[in-house]
Amino acid sequence: MDPIWILADIAILLTVWKIPRSYVSDLEEQISKLTQQVKELREHPPSRSEPGRSLVDNASSTPTHAVFDETGVFPPAEISVSDERSPALQDLETKVRNVIAEPCQQPRFVGQSSGISFAKLVMAAIHVDGVTSSLPPEQQQLDDFCLFEFAPAKASLPPRHVADHLVEVYFQYRTPHLPILDRSQAGKAIDSAYSSLESNQASASVTVPVPERDMFIAYMVFAIALVDVPHTSGGRPMQSDGCFRSALGWVETTLSYSKSDLETLRAVLLLAQFVALSPSRGSLWHLTGFALRLCIDVGLHWENDLQCLHMDPDILDDRRRLWHCTYHFDRLLCITLGRPFGILDESTHVLLPNPWTGCRQGLAAGRRESSDYDIHAQRAHNHLFTLAKLESEIKHVQHTRVWTPKLAYPRPSWTVWLQDIQPRLQEWYATMPEPSKAQPLSIFASPSYWDVMYNNTILLLYRPQAGNMYQSAEELSIIFGAASQVIAGLKVLQREGRVEMLWKSVHHLFMAGLGIVYALWQSTEIRDQNPVGKSISILQSCASTLSAMSETFKGATGCRDAFDTLSSATIDWLVTRNIEEVHHNRLEFENHVRDLMKQLQVPRDGMATTSTHHSADNINLSAVLSAENFDLGELLNTAAQWPDLGEFNFIMAEPGPSAVTSLVPAAGASATNSIEQMLR
Repeated sequence: MDPIWILADIAILLTVWKIPRSYVSDLEEQISKLTQQVKELREHPPSRSEPGRSLVDNASSTPTHAVFDETGVFPPAEISVSDERSPALQDLETKVRNVIAEPCQQPRFVGQSSGISFAKLVMAAIHVDGVTSSLPPEQQQLDDFCLFEFAPAKASLPPRHVADHLVEVYFQYRTPHLPILDRSQAGKAIDSAYSSLESNQASASVTVPVPERDMFIAYMVFAIALVDVPHTSGGRPMQSDGCFRSALGWVETTLSYSKSDLETLRAVLLLAQFVALSPSRGSLWHLTGFALRLCIDVGLHWENDLQCLHMDPDILDDRRRLWHCTYHFDRLLCITLGRPFGILDESTHVLLPNPWTGCRQGLAAGRRESSDYDIHAQRAHNHLFTLAKLESEIKHVQHTRVWTPKLAYPRPSWTVWLQDIQPRLQEWYATMPEPSKAQPLSIFASPSYWDVMYNNTILLLYRPQAGNMYQSAEELSIIFGAASQVIAGLKVLQREGRVEMLWKSVHHLFMAGLGIVYALWQSTEIRDQNPVGKSISILQSCASTLSAMSETFKGATGCRDAFDTLSSATIDWLVTRNIEEVHHNRLEFENHVRDLMKQLQVPRDGMATTSTHHSADNINLSAVLSAENFDLGELLNTAAQWPDLGEFNFIMAEPGPSAVTSLVPAAGASATNSIEQMLR
């Protein structure tokens, strides 16, 4: 017999000898006991008055040590439970609560036996300290949820007239949040939430079931609307965070037991919408990923002809809106952060929502004006969705320039494609919804917002990329013009308090400022075509707007400091270079003045040509422009075309060369070269 098989048999015998026959049955018995304990704890949770007793204490009090002692896995001496709630015990208790022994057949669970629900994954992407989602809002601290000073003491919702006002603010789109909800859906949810609240207050003996989904939507609408409400201190009101905390009290039941996939997707997108406006409250990247995965699972990314023909128009429009909102979030993050797309455009086929579908019931005379505004807002959102597709195409083509060419993925011709994308971008800007027809308080009524969106896309198209680090003089001129428009538009929006997503606006502003610096250093034509005062004004506008944004968004501090350094060096370089040129022009001009004086002295003095032996060095500019030679001064100012020095009044104390040359900074050519290398 082969020795190898003999050794294998011996190993099997030793293994069987070490492990008792009742090992599997003992484990099954232990699992059943633990499962029963978990069930009992869920039905009868431990009282809050016994902080020393936890789930671990209950588990340790059962006679389970005999089994572990028999198998030799965990001796009883190694298991010690402290009465104090140490961080390790709290972490263990949390893990035990999240584990389910038997397979879970309920919806919204990740895997068959992981015990991790989809709601827990979503909550892991939320960053709110001190929020416990497993408890209903009534058991939370009143200070956290009673957000309005004039609200009833036992109520966590604001008075109804305040709620109606916040709904109007929500659909005024003072910041361009996405159309995740239409007016009818938000109205039904809020009506249901207040109806259940009034019923519970009217009959204290009978408790009406609280609609979790409607409560969640109501709180999220209030939270997002409160972000749009202007605040006297310039910041964002704290009531918005409070409503967000209240909404999280209902998120677990809303996501775990949702009746449809669309409602689950809507809840995730509402969370993403608030986090996009308040980035410190969660991870927009994770929430967008969850939403995109849901869209693909449901099939929202592809639309066929049968769906368009046989599906209810309202449901079809709802599917389209939710898909394009998810797509917009994905493209916004990927393009801004430089990350790969969650799904390629070639894998999607969804038409834009119909702006008139959700507003047909509002065509009555009383609501015609509001319906017109809603239709215009949906058209504006469709225009933003179209721009997101154009930006996605731009980024995709730019990425292909550095890919290795393959037969399956040929590299497109940049010149031919550029000639195709340019008229489409111009058509997009020419066909945008008229700002004058938007709701007066809406951001879509601001031409500056549309200018920022368009010119930022132009910057994305022309600024230096990995595949092309060289720009022609024409491209640099386009970069300079587009960056100037972005800076000017964001300055107006910041002054009006309409900056939407601070992190996105800071990125766009910082990149526009770098575009100005880059174009000034690289192009002589731009420096010649634009006066120094204009260039300095643009750089200072960018720096001041970044400073204003950094007061409410701490993430902008690094961008502000970096741009201050670059802009200061650029301004010093521009002033030094221009002053040297002005000094040279002044000397050349004085030489011309001396020549003219030699010619004018004979007719004026009535002397012969031979008598003009006065030295030209004795004739200075101040004498020529004195009161005695007023006519000559007027002639020289007109004919000699004196350079316009009005831009330098703030730095030139006297017209003499000494005052000008004293302003040359001490930084030498080495500093200039180093900044140029940074820009390249």
